[in-house]
Amino acid sequence: MTTNSRSRKRAHPWLAALVLLGALSALSACSGDSRLDLSDTAAGLDDKEQIYGGGARGLNYSSDAIYGYYVTGPRGMNGGGSKMRPADKDGPARPGEVCCIGIPQPWQPNTQLSIEWERDRKPFDYKDRSGLAVLTATVTVPEYGRKTSGFWAIFLPGDRVKVMVGDGNANGHNDLSARPAEDDPFIVQGVRDDALTKQALERFQ
Repeated sequence: MTTNSRSRKRAHPWLAALVLLGALSALSACSGDSRLDLSDTAAGLDDKEQIYGGGARGLNYSSDAIYGYYVTGPRGMNGGGSKMRPADKDGPARPGEVCCIGIPQPWQPNTQLSIEWERDRKPFDYKDRSGLAVLTATVTVPEYGRKTSGFWAIFLPGDRVKVMVGDGNANGHNDLSARPAEDDPFIVQGVRDDALTKQALERFQ
């Protein structure tokens, strides 16, 4: 056996170890838990912002059908949720999750979004579309914690809305298990947009 052959044989274990280390590093980077841990560490050092993707969902406590909503805002917070039936005696309507919307870390105060949604007060009357309207509002995102569970829009009677990021209610403003109180400071009144409502009505002509 030549000296070169022996050298190559001795190099193989080191090469294998390097490949294995690289693979473990890549798997760690793909782990959601690891990402959150790294974000926490970075935030503790220099509060560097991270943007994570999350699903958009909703709760409908109103007697209106919600045909969808869309939010736009800073720091990647753009996205929307799907159709929601009216609430019933068993509680609010809960649609499926739509991907994706940006959820920045860390939360920053006074983060405001524009929200637009389409509601129908007569969703089962296919001849009378007078209950259809597009509403808009500017909403403030309540404080949320480090570990989040998606973005939520909550629709209330009287064309009112609240948005929040689910976080296990870490900061007291994001309780998904209870209807928002009437004096919740993050509830906003929607305003009818006549131009957008006209466009929506044209779909049924």
